[in-house]
Amino acid sequence: MMMNKMTEIRSTNIRDFKVSKRSEDDTTNTLSGYAIVFDEPSQDLGGFIEYIDRSALDGVDMSAVQLLYNHNFDNILARTDSNNLTLTVDDQGLFFSAEIPNTTLGNDVAENVRNGNLKGCSFGFTISGDSWDDLDADTAIRHITSIDELFELSITPIPAYQETSVSQRSLKEFSNEKYEKKNSNSINELELLRMETDLNA
Repeated sequence: MMMNKMTEIRSTNIRDFKVSKRSEDDTTNTLSGYAIVFDEPSQDLGGFIEYIDRSALDGVDMSAVQLLYNHNFDNILARTDSNNLTLTVDDQGLFFSAEIPNTTLGNDVAENVRNGNLKGCSFGFTISGDSWDDLDADTAIRHITSIDELFELSITPIPAYQETSVSQRSLKEFSNEKYEKKNSNSINELELLRMETDLNA
């Protein structure tokens, strides 16, 4: 299913999240972990569960992704086009490594990660392809098959995989398409039945 390219935001626990330094004398903290994990279910997002396919990031331009604190573009911690944020796609998902600045914000974020107060990461993106399964069940399944643009990672104190209104609209649109297709098929079957009746009359 092709999508209208609207911004979606997700938040989840960061796998293998850690902060480190190259040496005791180094003042630069490095944050790293998996911001996106492939083929893992989200929480129930209000009637559906979502998975990100392994191929979803194929061909995505990540040359201008920013790492923020709590979605605030005034609180930039690192960015790929400044060479202090590295993004790597592997079999598990999207791994990031960021050298965060020796500033009040940077040091506070690093200390809160060390203390376990910050465990989550959000990512902002647009979608160019998805698919839906089990729409007749209580909980549908959404597969994000193709991400169009990834523009933001954000360290956040809220680690839950969040529901978005965009996804809800996507589910409704797909359900409507399925309903219309089903009705169209029913109408076609009825027309065939009428034609057969007329021929046999």
